[in-house]
Amino acid sequence: MAKKQTYSVELKLQAVELYISGELGGYRPVAEQFNVHATQVMRWVKAYKEEGIDGLKEKRSALAGRKPQNPSDQEKIRRLDAEVEYLKKLLEARKGR
Repeated sequence: MAKKQTYSVELKLQAVELYISGELGGYRPVAEQFNVHATQVMRWVKAYKEEGIDGLKEKRSALAGRKPQNPSDQEKIRRLDAEVEYLKKLLEARKGR
């Protein structure tokens, strides 16, 4: 999976201020100026209007959405216990047929 491009807060702020000033007339010209997609500039402007400068700060975590590489022993035991219980119930249900 390709790494997503990140932009500095300073660059985002420059783009937002340029858009808000109206000098270039819209999202597309601002995006072209900074070599990004127009929807990216739209997101930055929206984030800035909603949260100020904090809205332009990176919020992604390096581990976001990932499972831990090495689960703890307790996690392994819980998972295996759950699997055993599931298999017991499955076996009982098949015996009852």
